[in-house]
Amino acid sequence: MVGLLSLSVLACSNSVDSLTPESGPSIETEGESTQVNRIAYVSPGGALFAVDPDGTNLSQLTGSLQAQVDIPDIGSGGDIQAQPLQITEYHTWPTWSADGTKLAASRVTLGEDGTDVSVRVMDARTGRSETVYENGLAGLVAEGAPHYIYWAPTGNQLSFLASTPEGLSLFVWDGQSGNPVNLIDRGAPLYYQWSPDAQAMAIHLGPDIMWAKSPGKNSTRESFRSPANFKTPAISPDGQSMAYVDEADFGLGLFISPTNDLNQSNKIVDVGPNSAVMWSPDGSQLAVADQSNPRTPLFDLLMLVPVDGGPTTTLTSGNNPSEVWAFFWSPAGDKLAWVAVNPEEQELEWVVSPSDGSDNKRLFSFQPSSEMFIMFSFFDQYAYSHSPWSPDGKSLVIAGTKGKVELRSNGRTPTGDRIYVLDVEGNESPRDLGAGVLAVWSWN
Repeated sequence: MVGLLSLSVLACSNSVDSLTPESGPSIETEGESTQVNRIAYVSPGGALFAVDPDGTNLSQLTGSLQAQVDIPDIGSGGDIQAQPLQITEYHTWPTWSADGTKLAASRVTLGEDGTDVSVRVMDARTGRSETVYENGLAGLVAEGAPHYIYWAPTGNQLSFLASTPEGLSLFVWDGQSGNPVNLIDRGAPLYYQWSPDAQAMAIHLGPDIMWAKSPGKNSTRESFRSPANFKTPAISPDGQSMAYVDEADFGLGLFISPTNDLNQSNKIVDVGPNSAVMWSPDGSQLAVADQSNPRTPLFDLLMLVPVDGGPTTTLTSGNNPSEVWAFFWSPAGDKLAWVAVNPEEQELEWVVSPSDGSDNKRLFSFQPSSEMFIMFSFFDQYAYSHSPWSPDGKSLVIAGTKGKVELRSNGRTPTGDRIYVLDVEGNESPRDLGAGVLAVWSWN
């Protein structure tokens, strides 16, 4: 497998500025249609599609209508409404707004004068779109990722990371057509999470952990420094607490602090030099991945830690070192899915367990697409913006190729990366939606 990707950094600046988007058609329309239980995915040619989980009601949102190789069978209710796209242009990394009416994505255009990179917001039903940000520098935040894009969990604010001449930068657009984006912070590495009410952010920038209220020009902040090698702080579902890794008496520990006073802290468990943490949707426990070997990007321990001090539940540990690569909570918090490494076959497997750790189900062996590789490498950031879970918690969506174990069970399969929907109970065979390199489920 390819080595773990790292975010690039140029220089840091504390200045706050804004950039005005290019003029273009507004996507604000009367009677916006919420898209419910929809999957957005990227074709191998860089066109965006939206489809129902059973493969019906396909809509092509961008891309040339002549690019039929990217279009699956649309005989059952297909709705091709693509916006014009040149052969030198592609979209990637779509992400759903909280209400399901819009998608945001990166657009890359190859021209005679160079490469243009921008952030586009589009109507999730028609594909009508506008540009909200254009990169002054055609750089990437990671190999294969022009931006990292993350809608606020409520309202219309859109945040994103972009590579600029001054360094990796975090911007927020207020959702109003024609308004400029505001610079929130700059530097690297930079990870963050919106608060549930979208009125604050937990930001991990270099060694600094910050709680930023009203992110923007008038933001107020409280911060402290942590030497720990973790990525994204975790905010509780009620927005009252933040979990993070910091120094403890004998090494490192996972701490919880109230967001209104970061000077108070309570250690709930010891952790190693590299760890990842995410709060359960019901707020009762934290999923914690830990590793004993800091030289690998994978984890050899995955556990559930109650915030009330109850006993820890170990989901996997020890027997297969560096077994876990990424994990994702189901929307209701009753299940946890993780990506495990099969060392014998040198491929990945999706595993799902109830939140009490009672029954692990191995669902699907596969090799990830390049985009899924990036998503897994930074899973504790992408989990907040790109959900593999269906809204009802009964299915997962992935992009890649079937692994050796899966091929032995199910025979031949088309070549190349494809989009699969997995039944988390394991009662149904994986559903093949067609060729694609990245897929993400709507939140509702």
